[in-house]
Amino acid sequence: AHLMAPPPPAPGGQSLEVDYDAGVAMVRDAVSGVHPDVGEFVTKMKEEKWIDGSAGDKRSPGAYCTKFSKSRTPRVYMSAYSGTFQHVSTLAHELGHAYHNWVMRDMELAETRYPMNLAETASIFFETVVGDTLIDLSKTDEERLQYRWYDAESAVAFLMNIPARYDFDCAVHAAREEGKMLTPAFLKDEMSKAWKNWYGDSLEVVDDMFWASKLHFHISGLSFYNFPYTFGYMFALGVYAQQEAKGEDFYDAYVALLRDTGRMSAEEVVQKHLGCSLEDPDFWRGSVRIIETKIDAFEEL
Repeated sequence: AHLMAPPPPAPGGQSLEVDYDAGVAMVRDAVSGVHPDVGEFVTKMKEEKWIDGSAGDKRSPGAYCTKFSKSRTPRVYMSAYSGTFQHVSTLAHELGHAYHNWVMRDMELAETRYPMNLAETASIFFETVVGDTLIDLSKTDEERLQYRWYDAESAVAFLMNIPARYDFDCAVHAAREEGKMLTPAFLKDEMSKAWKNWYGDSLEVVDDMFWASKLHFHISGLSFYNFPYTFGYMFALGVYAQQEAKGEDFYDAYVALLRDTGRMSAEEVVQKHLGCSLEDPDFWRGSVRIIETKIDAFEEL
């Protein structure tokens, strides 16, 4: 297999295609199941035109969320919304970031700057809620395979790809501490080792030049930029797993948790608002169980 293998083609060349309004409605309806206020927030984002998914030949691929410090309002930008499942999922992800900013809008700015390891708490939560809803609504195994492939792809990215990048980060920092020269040959060798360590013999080709093209390795003011993605993925799923146990109390606890992400550490917000400990393996097992369920369903298809 190739590291960047695409998902399988949909039978008959068909896959999910929904226009922009329907895509926003899908996200709204899905997150309304968490609480009506969350759905109303998505509606507000659309009505206020705070989401920009228009096409254009000057727009770079990608999506991101930002906010205005004075008005305290979020904005979501997508390169060109096309109605695919991936774009609906990306829209949900970025709206999660926007919601995180929204629930903190009345706080002091200094208290709204949360660390990277907590930055994905709402985005992956939104993405997971919407993904599960779309799978529930799918009518055929062919549709479900498209969605489940994305689940598997996400698991591989966060549990194999990102850890491989982290290993490379560690190797580079260790070499610098030992006074070694970071030659291209050394970097290529360490990149290959990292891929093989995590992917084993499952890859036909490894990209030993990945370090040269990936921005995450070259941000001088922020070391180990890759690690927070895996932590955030597992952390967000661990929070998501608490819904059933918390029942009707979950939403208020969740919003309070988001509001404290700029004032507390990950350990503190989970302990305070969910009564869980990140040192307890059961918290992380909740994350793993969600991933296992998704991968099992993927393999059955």
